[in-house]
Amino acid sequence: MCILLKDDEIKTINSREELQEYLDFRKTHDKWFISPINLMQVFTKSSGELIDSFKKRTGSVISDIAIQNCAESGTNMFLKFHTEINGQDKKGVVPLRYTAMRSLLDRAKIGGFSLYNEEEDAGIEVLPLQEKANIINKCLSLYTQRAKVLYRDEKVSAIMSGQYAVLAEKDIVEAVENCLKDNFPKAEFLNGSVSHEFFRMEYALNADEIEEDILMTLNDNGIAVDSVKAMLGIFTSDIGSAAATVYSYLNLDGQKMYYGKPFAIKHIGQRTGEDIAKSVNKLYSLFQNNPEDFKTMSETVIENPAGCLRSIAKEFELPKKYSMAAATTLEATGKATCSAYEIFWYLNDIVRRFDEEKKDMYRSLKLQETVAETVKINFKRFDKPFEWVRGESSDEAA
Repeated sequence: MCILLKDDEIKTINSREELQEYLDFRKTHDKWFISPINLMQVFTKSSGELIDSFKKRTGSVISDIAIQNCAESGTNMFLKFHTEINGQDKKGVVPLRYTAMRSLLDRAKIGGFSLYNEEEDAGIEVLPLQEKANIINKCLSLYTQRAKVLYRDEKVSAIMSGQYAVLAEKDIVEAVENCLKDNFPKAEFLNGSVSHEFFRMEYALNADEIEEDILMTLNDNGIAVDSVKAMLGIFTSDIGSAAATVYSYLNLDGQKMYYGKPFAIKHIGQRTGEDIAKSVNKLYSLFQNNPEDFKTMSETVIENPAGCLRSIAKEFELPKKYSMAAATTLEATGKATCSAYEIFWYLNDIVRRFDEEKKDMYRSLKLQETVAETVKINFKRFDKPFEWVRGESSDEAA
C-alpha cells in the first residue's frame, strides 16, 4: 500500500518494483493547488464542539473520521483555501499535517518558537491553539501573492511560495536513472525510504574499473580493505526542508564513507528532473579522482591523531558528542601517528555514530555533506594537540 496513513510513518522501499509502484501512486494522487494567500484561513476545533457544528461553521465537507483524527491525534488545525478548477473558484477545508506548519508560517511571514511550539516545559507555556490561529489568519490576510498547496494522503502537507518548483519524485528518479544508464550501465537500485517529510533512494553503481582502482590504491598504501563499492543516493523533500540532492559515497567493507560535495538543485524557478540528472555526469569524474585523493591522504603522516581529529571537528562544527566518541576510539588504538586517510575515516565515523542514535535524515544529510568535503582539506594544518575547553558547548546539531 502506497498511502502513508500516519503523519510520522516511514515506508521502506526494498525493490525497484516497489519504487515504481510508489512513484506512480504519488504522480497520480498528489495534488498541487494554487491559492491566494489572503484567501486562506486556519480553523481549529474546540474539544466540546460537535463535528456537525464544525462542518457548518467552516464549510468543510471532509469525513467525520478525518476531522476527528486531526483534532485528537493531529495538529487540530484545518486550512481553508481557494483554487481555480476549470475556470471556477473552489474552496476546500482540509486537515493540516504537522509538516505544513512551518511553510504556513512562512506564507504568513511570521515565525519563531512561540508559534511553532506545542510542548510545555519549565518556564515555557504554550500559546492556546485558537489564539495561534487568530494570529496566523490576521497575517495571512495581508498578502495577496499566490501559494502552492500540496494535498497528499487526505491532508495538506506543505504550503509553498509561488516561486517553488515542484519536482515530482518520479521525474527525478527517471531522469537520474536514464543518466546512470550512460555513465554506469551496470547500476542497480538498492533500497530507499519515504515519509511525508523526505524521499531517499540509493543505488549501487557497480563501476568495476573505478572500484578496483580505489581498492588497489588503498591496499598499495597499507590500508586493509577487502571490498569497495561506489554508491549514489537521491534525497529530496516536497515540504521545503531540503533541495533535490544527488550524493555519492563508498561502501568499504560494509562501512559508509562519504566522499565529495553533493550536487543540489533548489526548488526554485523552472526546474526539472533533468537539472538534477546532470549531476550524475559530474559523479563520474568525481569517482575517477578518488584514487588520487586517497593516495594523497594515505601518504600524509599525522603526528597528533586525536588532536587533528578534534581540531577538524571543531573547525567544521561537527557535533561534539559524536566527535568526542570518535576521538576516544582513535586514541584507544594507541597509535602515535596515523595517516590523513585514517583521520578521514574517523570523521566519517562521526556520521555513522550520529545516524545510529539520532535517525534524523535532514541533519544527517548536512553532516554527510560537511564530512565529505573534508577530503580536500590540508590535514597537516590541523595536525596539533587539541582539546575542547571544559564547559564548551556540546550542542549536538549537525
